[in-house]
Amino acid sequence: MRLIAIAAGMLFASASLVTASPLNSISPELNYTPIDLVQAQQKDQKAAPQKAAQPKKEETKKADTKKQETMTQKVKRTWRGWTTRSHAFCVRCPIPIPFTAKVCTAKGKTVDEARNVCIQQNPLCYVSAGRC
Repeated sequence: MRLIAIAAGMLFASASLVTASPLNSISPELNYTPIDLVQAQQKDQKAAPQKAAQPKKEETKKADTKKQETMTQKVKRTWRGWTTRSHAFCVRCPIPIPFTAKVCTAKGKTVDEARNVCIQQNPLCYVSAGRC
C-alpha cells in the first residue's frame, strides 16, 4: 500500500515538473521579472488617481439638484410621504399550482394609482380590492 502511495506521489510530482518546464509549454508565457511586475503596478497606481480626480457630469448634476432643494421643499416632501394613504389589495396568481394569494400594500394619491403599482409588481396576477 505504501509503495502505491509513493509511486502515485512520484508520478504527480514528475507530471508537475514536466508541465512547468519551458520546453513543453503549451501556451506562450511572458517572461517578466519581479522588477518589471512591480514597475507595472506602480504605473497603474499612478494613473488611477488621475482618472478618479475628475468627477463625472452625472454626479455633479445629482449634487446640484440636492443643493437646489430648499428646506420648505424638503419638509413638504417628507410630509407628503407621511400623510399619503396606503391601500391594500388582494393579489391572486394562477401561475404556480396551487393558486397563491397575498396582500399588496401600496401608496398612491388615488386608489387607481395604488392598484397600478400592485399590478406592475405582480404581472400575470389578478388584483382585487380589499385584503385576502
